[in-house]
Amino acid sequence: MEPAAGPEKPDQPGATEAAMRRAAPRSWLSTAAGGLVAVGLGGAALLVWWALAFHPANARLWMVPAGLVLLGTPVLAWLSILASGPGGRQAPPPDATAYSSV
Repeated sequence: MEPAAGPEKPDQPGATEAAMRRAAPRSWLSTAAGGLVAVGLGGAALLVWWALAFHPANARLWMVPAGLVLLGTPVLAWLSILASGPGGRQAPPPDATAYSSV
């Protein structure tokens, strides 16, 4: 008796290409999320460092716009990702043989 066929995992040797495509958006999304979180935290850290070390003397003022850009980049990136619509969830194109008159 053969074991019941379970869902295919993309890291298995016999995985189909469709299973690998289904897993790809999740890995891309987690990579993008991790990068955006790192950029946002870097901007927040730069602003905190400037506020604690250089604000009393109004020195190194370049750190303020740089920190704000780094802090605002993840917000704009997430808005673009969300506004672009569902990626990879579109219906497949219709079969060409269904419309042939032969």
